[in-house]
Amino acid sequence: MSQEIAEKAFMYPPRSQNEFLNLNKIALEKLGYDVQPTDFAFIKYLITRPNKAIVILNWVEDRVYGRSYKTAVQYFFKMIALITFSKIFAKKVVWVKHNFRPHNSNGSTKRFKFLCNLYTLLRIRPVSLEDYFSSPSLVHPLYKSDNAIFADMKQDESEYTTDVLFFGGIKPYKNLDVVLSNWPATLSLKIAGKCSDPTYTKKLISIIEERGLNVVWDNRFLSSEELNYLLRTSKFVLLPHSDGTMISSGSFYHAIGEGCNVLINESEFGRVKNGQHSFVHLVDTSNLSEKKLQSMFVPKREVLEEVIACYGEDKVVNAWKVILSTV
Repeated sequence: MSQEIAEKAFMYPPRSQNEFLNLNKIALEKLGYDVQPTDFAFIKYLITRPNKAIVILNWVEDRVYGRSYKTAVQYFFKMIALITFSKIFAKKVVWVKHNFRPHNSNGSTKRFKFLCNLYTLLRIRPVSLEDYFSSPSLVHPLYKSDNAIFADMKQDESEYTTDVLFFGGIKPYKNLDVVLSNWPATLSLKIAGKCSDPTYTKKLISIIEERGLNVVWDNRFLSSEELNYLLRTSKFVLLPHSDGTMISSGSFYHAIGEGCNVLINESEFGRVKNGQHSFVHLVDTSNLSEKKLQSMFVPKREVLEEVIACYGEDKVVNAWKVILSTV
């Protein structure tokens, strides 16, 4: 997109530690957009220049959970205002829908459903990161540059040590308790991630101890460097998320960007990825063994070749180009 003055693109949330937002900002900048946060300047710009900018909304319907009730209600009304304001004043609104249901809800999903219905009422259709949910769709960026992945393809594969890794924030929807209840006692499993729920933590530890599992759990938040090292040295990553929760998984793309094979459960996301990639394996964890893992393992070099062909930087940019020309 060549133009004398770059078109503005405002992205929500305005502040986040999630690298996903920065990677998409880079992709949009390659298309010529000036990407800015949805702060006070965003409100002023849209009011004074209606129909001149696009607004990209991520996790709006998800962010009204996981806080105190008072704060969550305040967020709920802020999100109603954000969606409505964007629809009235923006040239185009892109609603990136990440999940089927909010991860931090303790039962009721009424606020989530209300905001999804508000989008529909305002004729803003969802755009996802997977084409099984919406077409056209965006492409989830990898957490590594193309050049870094090409360099990784030349690495010696003998350095890989950890066989199966479960990583990331530990929450009930990820089904770790179910996995541990059926995990083969002789098979090693490395868990790397913080569980902030004391009751759930106690439950997981109880299962590990009672079954005498060969499990090592590093129950803390890992730095990016620590996590990337674990992924680099792991052959398999375990993603047993509940079906009907997430549309796409950042953990999946983080893992495959480091060349990991993925052990995934029966879910729509799992079935789609299993059909697309040789390195994604639909498994019943209770039937896993060292021998079975060895037989299904796809070398990291081959994984990375598939990954770069499907999710490289140019694929992310081109997907945005299509979405912004059609939505």
